[in-house]
Amino acid sequence: MLARFLQSPRTIGCVCPSSAFLGRALSEMIGPDPDNRVLELGSGTGSITAQILLRLASPDLLTCIEIDRQMCARFRNSFPDIRLLEMDCQKIEATFVGRTFSNIVSSLPYRSLPRSTTDSIFEQKISLSNSRTVISMFSYDFVFNEYQRRYPIRLVGCRNVWLNFPPAKVYHFTL
Repeated sequence: MLARFLQSPRTIGCVCPSSAFLGRALSEMIGPDPDNRVLELGSGTGSITAQILLRLASPDLLTCIEIDRQMCARFRNSFPDIRLLEMDCQKIEATFVGRTFSNIVSSLPYRSLPRSTTDSIFEQKISLSNSRTVISMFSYDFVFNEYQRRYPIRLVGCRNVWLNFPPAKVYHFTL
């Protein structure tokens, strides 16, 4: 993963996969309801995906998005039955027109993306949400504090995950 990070630091957010601890924290708001549909953005090789699947009633309820071709190949080897779309997350609104998700879990490298890109993706996540949707994301700093001031969201959970490299802060928002 270090080689992929060095080749493409704007699309690969870290030099090593996220820990299971981070995956559990990101997926803790996913309920076992058979109607819960989950969208995972920035699936990478699937370290977060594995934890999401433990919470879902069925793997068919999960749709994953990843832009990096090599990461997609590794993901498909590990999770051949999971729906993975190889695409830019800036196109999710057009891809899922008229749909909403119960949970949107994001592992995107927001800090390394231009603000216009992160704003576009965040606005599209809101468009795919309803009042019961939980948007879960993490950061290695406090980048999401400003989103609460700029968008109609409220924080419903937040915690530090020390057993990850680097340590991360998980945020859960609803509309």
